[in-house]
Amino acid sequence: MEDLLKNQRFAEVYRRLKNVSLNPRRHTAPDAQAHSDAVAQLARRLGLANGCTPNELQLLSNLGHAHDLGKITGTARPERSLEVLADCGVSDPELLTLVKWHDTGLPWHKAVLRGEAPSDKAWRRLAQDVDIRLLSIFMVADRVDAPGGWRRNAPTPWFLGEARRRGLIGALRFDVEDHPSEVSAGAALVVEDRGGPKVLVIRTRAAGWELPKGGLEWDELAPEAAIRELREEAGADGELQVATELGSLDYFLGTGHDRRRKRVGYFLVRAVADVKLGALPERTLERRWLTREVLADVPLVNDELRPILQAALGDKEQDG
Repeated sequence: MEDLLKNQRFAEVYRRLKNVSLNPRRHTAPDAQAHSDAVAQLARRLGLANGCTPNELQLLSNLGHAHDLGKITGTARPERSLEVLADCGVSDPELLTLVKWHDTGLPWHKAVLRGEAPSDKAWRRLAQDVDIRLLSIFMVADRVDAPGGWRRNAPTPWFLGEARRRGLIGALRFDVEDHPSEVSAGAALVVEDRGGPKVLVIRTRAAGWELPKGGLEWDELAPEAAIRELREEAGADGELQVATELGSLDYFLGTGHDRRRKRVGYFLVRAVADVKLGALPERTLERRWLTREVLADVPLVNDELRPILQAALGDKEQDG
């Protein structure tokens, strides 16, 4: 199978994706071409991890470059991408079928939420039309720049789980260790006291103290998630504002095919007025304020969190 980017007509159209901006609540890539390049690269890597043939690897790469081509016309509908591909002289039936079905997880998941789950007949038709294994690999790759990672993008895990339950896919690897599959946001609420700055921490388990944190919800930006988690896990109330990003921590979850990287980005948060602490949230055992003087001796759930807390307490100028 030929590299689609060697098709001059396609390549000329593909470059126009550089001018298509993306919704930052759905993508971290700056434009549709950057997104498509990243998708093609990750699709190939996942294909290699799952033993795909050279032809299948090229097919996945081509799909990454072709799937959003219709966005140059102002629409994300797969049908429009097929029309533009036809204008470029692209006629490979396997590629075109994958473009047609590449975003199936989203409308099907919406149908489930409406109580109208796709029928067995719909699944059989899909399996007849397209290689579910390649489609599943691509769906994960297509979330390469999802702000919360592919595991926080509900339609994708739902589709993979349903396809596995129906015996349409086996034990596939959907994660690469150098790229986070899930992204969370944490908040370091800092206030000025007479004795200096202090930061709010919580304890949710016996191991030690930590900052409020949690995964990004659909259509949520990381700073918004940080403040939401601060309210939900620490009971902080009042008008809160993110001042700056403090850094991030990565760690691994799972084993074998399910081993994956999780990333937590932490944000410095300030209160516009006096901080109010409501009732202790149900899943939180305790909360307290830490100062610079006690930080070194306080047990944390992860010692790598200590520099994040030190940065929060040591920076008084980042709230502008």
